[in-house]
Amino acid sequence: MSLSAKQNLMILALWFVAIVSSALQVSATHWHRQLVADWQVSEHRHLVLEQDYGRLLLEQSALTAHGRVERIAKDTLQMIEAKNIQVIRSSRQL
Repeated sequence: MSLSAKQNLMILALWFVAIVSSALQVSATHWHRQLVADWQVSEHRHLVLEQDYGRLLLEQSALTAHGRVERIAKDTLQMIEAKNIQVIRSSRQL
């Protein structure tokens, strides 16, 4: 094999390495951008879920407020407050 043929083969091999390296770089960049986009979607979902959770906690505290429960017991269930309370204890030991 002559020196010129060896040089041509070496140049061809270097071009092949450069092209493969460029293709791998493009692929890695695309993969990274896809991961960043997925992360941003997940982060947005996380924020929406956090806001929903905060609203649900607020709604739960409003629904379980003592005044509301007492009003519903009186209005809807016609319950009244006990006036004479008597506690009876059993003499039996459990």
